[in-house]
Amino acid sequence: MGTALAGGVLLLAGLLLGYREMFMLGGAGLAAVAVCAAWGLVTPALVVDRVVVPDRVRRGEPAESVIDVVSRGRTGRVLRLSDGVWDADGRAAAAPATSEVFARPGLPARVRLGLPTSRRGVFRVGPLRVGRADPLGLWSALRPVGSTQQLIVWPNWHAMAASAIGRTAQIEASRDPQHRESITFHTLREYVSGDDLRHIHWRTTARMGTLMVRRHEGASVARLVLLIDDRASSYADPDSFEEAVEVAASVLVSAMNDGRRVAVVSAAEPTRDPATSVVAGLDLLATTRLVSPGAPDDQIQAQLRLRPLGDALLVITGFASNVTLAGPLASRYHSVQTAVLGPETDLDVGGTVITAPTAADVVARLQEQR
Repeated sequence: MGTALAGGVLLLAGLLLGYREMFMLGGAGLAAVAVCAAWGLVTPALVVDRVVVPDRVRRGEPAESVIDVVSRGRTGRVLRLSDGVWDADGRAAAAPATSEVFARPGLPARVRLGLPTSRRGVFRVGPLRVGRADPLGLWSALRPVGSTQQLIVWPNWHAMAASAIGRTAQIEASRDPQHRESITFHTLREYVSGDDLRHIHWRTTARMGTLMVRRHEGASVARLVLLIDDRASSYADPDSFEEAVEVAASVLVSAMNDGRRVAVVSAAEPTRDPATSVVAGLDLLATTRLVSPGAPDDQIQAQLRLRPLGDALLVITGFASNVTLAGPLASRYHSVQTAVLGPETDLDVGGTVITAPTAADVVARLQEQR
């Protein structure tokens, strides 16, 4: 743009002032820009393949956009590549990663572009933009090629002993091997086609007016219910919420690695099906955001009473909440704990409550109380 503007000024000045050299210099500048624009606007015949490696990554760990480019023409071409990353709100997560590559006919040229992983979330990568680099570097025109891909950045987590969560023998210890295949009553649900008719609970069916069946679960391994409070009113600032998410990820990863079952539930959506695997749980924690106003305490408590998902309950919340959410649920769970992100203090509420300002401190406190 600067060359074109300068060329136009020189051309006009030379014409008005009668300076032939100035006129020729301005004309040469405009001609150079025109040639470079024609060069850059010619669409090259390419085969482009891009993959995000890995597509799920822990916050701060490296992720790359691996691009293979093959020219379908007869000669090689110097190409400029640009790959952008966008968050869930459509905002650029960082400046686009750019590079130049010499694409040869019939032979792929590989380029690796680093992707930003400094904050958790679900990001859209691409589409990749490709353009020809002109010899003088006066023109840049990029066009989109291919589709977008997804990058999920999980929260960071801290190492901890899984036995730090759970207050009873049913939660902490392994069951007797001879009972590993035993089952126990868990809850009631509506009948669906294919259910064993022997599991129909006739008394509840008569009261509800619809067929209700018993739901049983294996008693060999107890389950921890991990409730992440993602209501904006519970936190003094967004940084405290990020620390709370790290605590949840630390508990999830350590418990799952120890062979325990975990159900991750969001306070903002207590009726949503819980995440019950490491990948599903970390995906949920990657996508969770502060919600306002969110579900009230009594609605969350009612849902956890009607649908108890496990034997132990851990609520992770912020200091701005009233931290009494877990107390009334003690009758439904063998163990009830609350981890509060905020100034360390003693809180006299139902259940076991610990407070600490950072995720690392909460993890340490969870292990110290054992």
